[in-house]
Amino acid sequence: MTRTPFTHEDAEEMREDFEDLIDTDVKIGKYGVLPIDNVLVCPFDEADKIVFADRYHATKNAQSALAAYTGSDFDVVLYSPDLDDESRYLLIDIRTFIEETGVSYNFPDEY
Repeated sequence: MTRTPFTHEDAEEMREDFEDLIDTDVKIGKYGVLPIDNVLVCPFDEADKIVFADRYHATKNAQSALAAYTGSDFDVVLYSPDLDDESRYLLIDIRTFIEETGVSYNFPDEY
């Protein structure tokens, strides 16, 4: 699957589509069973995504973590904290989740 960015509006709609995963444990292929703490709209670029994720991990506030981002390319990720080590977490982008679980999802036409 080609990895292209989403608009903020499309990413927010996808986040809403997958928010039922929050507070569930999901088996995701090579990652095993993960506790899903949140589904987040984040920057698409990997460097920006890491900055966002670190801010979110520290604050647990998605709006403030995203506030510093000024770009227009977005992604959707599942956020899974490491229950054994509070300093660690895992992000799974929505496309990887779909590929690993076989979930059927119709992305916006342009993607």
